Amino acid sequence: MTPTPRGPRLGESGLPIDPVYGPESLADWDPAERLGEPGTYPFTRGVYPS
Repeated sequence: MTPTPRGPRLGESGLPIDPVYGPESLADWDPAERLGEPGTYPFTRGVYPS
């Protein structure tokens, strides 16, 4: 079995990855402001509204 590395986990971009994400992780996140509507920029839900 491979040993687990010590220290914070980092993604490929070098940003830290938490072991668990819960509701408190999104306390200041507003989906209406950040996610957008389907079919509109920034296309986080696809390029088509349906």
